[in-house]
Amino acid sequence: MPRFFFDLFFDHYVVLDPGGMLFEYPASATAAADELARHLLVSRAELRNSGSWIRVRDERKKEVYRSSIDPAPAGGGTA
Repeated sequence: MPRFFFDLFFDHYVVLDPGGMLFEYPASATAAADELARHLLVSRAELRNSGSWIRVRDERKKEVYRSSIDPAPAGGGTA
């Protein structure tokens, strides 16, 4: 089962995920990143509207997904 890593980008800082998590499918890892971003949006006020995001990396350190921690713009989702 592939391992995926979830790194936090905040301001000029990068917090690397040292252990990662195992997921059978990449889509499961992207869903986990979105859930983590929603959790951080609610629980960490300093990350709101800061341009912070979660990067998902695979075992080869290749970026496979990004999830923004910023709240959705008023009026709906992305185009």
